[in-house]
This record gives sequence, structure tokens and C-alpha cells, in this order.
Amino acid sequence: MRKNTDFIKACVKATTGSPIPDRFSTWTAISAVAGALGRKCWLSMTNYDIRPNMFVVLVAPPGRNKSVSLILPFSKVFAKLTTPVGTEEDHDEFNSGLTRYGLKNYPLHIIQDRITPEKLAVEMSKVTRLDLRCATPKEDMFYDSSLTLCTSEFGTFMNRNHQYLQMFMTDMWDSKDSYSHQIKTGSSQFIKGPCLNWIACATPQQFVDNLPEDAASQGLLSRILPIYHEGHRIAQSLHQKRIDDSVAEDLTHDLSMIAKMHGQFAFDAEVHEEVEKDFQEYIKPEPTDPNMIEYNQRRVSHFIKVAMSISASRRGTRIITGSDWALTKEIMFDVEKYMPKALEGFGMSKTGKIAHDMKGWLETTVFNNNRSHVRLKLFKRQLLNKTMAPGEITQYIQAMEDSGYIRVESELVFLCRKDAI
Repeated sequence: MRKNTDFIKACVKATTGSPIPDRFSTWTAISAVAGALGRKCWLSMTNYDIRPNMFVVLVAPPGRNKSVSLILPFSKVFAKLTTPVGTEEDHDEFNSGLTRYGLKNYPLHIIQDRITPEKLAVEMSKVTRLDLRCATPKEDMFYDSSLTLCTSEFGTFMNRNHQYLQMFMTDMWDSKDSYSHQIKTGSSQFIKGPCLNWIACATPQQFVDNLPEDAASQGLLSRILPIYHEGHRIAQSLHQKRIDDSVAEDLTHDLSMIAKMHGQFAFDAEVHEEVEKDFQEYIKPEPTDPNMIEYNQRRVSHFIKVAMSISASRRGTRIITGSDWALTKEIMFDVEKYMPKALEGFGMSKTGKIAHDMKGWLETTVFNNNRSHVRLKLFKRQLLNKTMAPGEITQYIQAMEDSGYIRVESELVFLCRKDAI
């Protein structure tokens, strides 16, 4: 029996009143559930299966506790149900605590360190196991290579010039039956049943700067859920209540119950017509931002992935109820509303990118210090770091004024607008 009626809700409650935004607490918990379900759970569509794994990127300016939000669901809970990649029960490094949670034969796997894409592929091949619980008459040999990657800094893993990474990640999100890739020796390495669940953190500039230029056309961008939060910096406090060890223990117990789930998910019969209507209408309201055109093509899959995690967070029946679907839409509509902010600057020209970066720098400088302006000399100095041609500085400033980003008066630069989120 679970200690909490809703794992995701319990994670949010545990961090309420802390510097961690509720939006980030919600999504780190959703990602943890998705990682616990892994490849061994799915929802069948007409021609393919949808697995619950996701690519979640927490996007926010500095000081919004993006990385801190990973600690409870992953470092204090998820990690307790894992064992180091490649370890077996008779190894000294094997997590003996898994027996307590009934996961000795089915441990979860997580990587929280910096890792190259090539090394990640090798590690995934090491966690492959034959899971007879999921065998069916149609598929009597069910292989599972599920792994969760937790990246506190987006740029330490994703690189805009790494073409192999883009192709690899695209296939990992799809969770195909198998994946073959080349290793440095020239030979091929084969992964059976790959399923990668990924969560990362980034500032808006880091996110856009490290996305491959063709991430939209090649499909990677449409597979990523950028969870944007601007808000305000929240000061640390000595009076903030520490999360009790018993809370983390109860959450670990609940996640272990979720990790034991396996098999096919389905929508409750009572919600079938509603869900079908949503699918036929492309789940209104459909985002219209130009940077989300490709995302819209996989939007239904994103909703289903989230719905599976929400259902599993509440019960072990693998049935997605009407309330699960309603909460899924509420959470997804909230995220989609602000996705364009996370994608500002993606695909821009050099001039537009510099103007966008300077606007972001100005917002951080002004609002983090409770000021209304910066001196023009300081603004020019920062702009000089972004252009190789000092003579272009005046043109950039004029372009930003004409676009309504800034106002220059008496050697002072004022920020004209701020979309508070």
C-alpha cells in the first residue's frame, strides 16, 4: 500500500514554501514517475506504442532553483531505487537496499554525472535485461534498456554541433525495439529495447545556444518539453523547513510501487469519447507560435506520456481516468503557454540573436538588482562581448530601440517591456 495517494502531489507539497517553484516541483516529480515506469509500460496506438519516457528541460534565468528542484525526486528518492550501471547482485557496489523495496531483480538506473553521447549509448547497452513479465504471445522476448539521465546543466550534454547526439536522442525518445550505433573502433553496438528518460536544466540563453540549428527540422525539438519559469529570485532562508527524512522515505516507498508496474495502459471507458474528441480537434487550444509547429505534430504523444505518469502517480491500475486526463490538460496547457518564451531566439539571425541575448542580460541585471536602468557605458561594454565589430554597436542599440526592447535617455538604458511569468 502506498503512503501517499498521489506521488506527484506529495512531492510538490514537500517543497511548498521553499525557493523551488511549484511548476518545477511538479515536472521533476512527473519525470521521476516516467523514469520509474520506463519501457515496461506503454499505451498502444494504431501502429505504434507510446512509452512514458520524456525529455524535460527546466528553463529559467539564474537563481530560480532549477538544479535544486532535482534533489528531492532524484537524489533523495529515485537514486535509492537504483544500482550503478553494470553491477550485479554479487558485486560489492550493488545496492543491497533494493531488496527492501522488492526491486532486487528490476533496479532502476540513473546517470547524474556528465557523460558523452557515445558513453551514454554504452551505458544503456549495459543495463539491458530480459523482462519475462512483459512477454506477450506477439512478443515473447521483451528486452528493456531503460535509463534516466539527470543533467543539471543542459550545455554539458547537449551541443549544437554534435550531429550524432541529435540522431541518437531522437531514436531514444521513440523507444524503438532496438538501436544500432557505431563506436570509435568502427564496429557497431546494439541496444535492445532502448528507453531514455531525460531531465535537464538550462537558462534561456543556454537552452537556445546549445540546441542544434536543425533541431526543429530533424525532430529533436519536437520531442523536448521546455518547462519555462521566470518568476522572481527567492532568497534562501534559515527558517525554511527541512524536508523530513520520513517524507523522503515515504516517497521512495511510493516510487518503488510505481517502479513495479508493468504492462499496457488504457483510457477508462467513461473518458473514451472525450479523449477521442480531443484528439480529433488536436486538443484545443493548439499552440500557434512558429517555433512550436513541429512540436504540434507530436503533441498528442506528449499528452499521453504525461497522462500515464499522472495515472501511475495515483494508482497502479494502469487506467487513465477522466480526472487524470483533465489534470494532464491543465498541466500541459500551463506549460505550452510559456514555451515560446523558452524558445525565443531559436533560429534567429545573428543580429536578432544578439538583440535577444542583450534583452535577457538587461532583464537579469535590472530586475535582479531592483533597478530600472543601467548606464549606457555598461550596456555597450556587454554588447562588445557579443560582436566582433565595435562599429556595429551603435546599430545594435538603434535596432533594439526601434524594436521596442529598450529606451535610451541621458546615457541610461531602460528596459521597455517585461513579460512577467
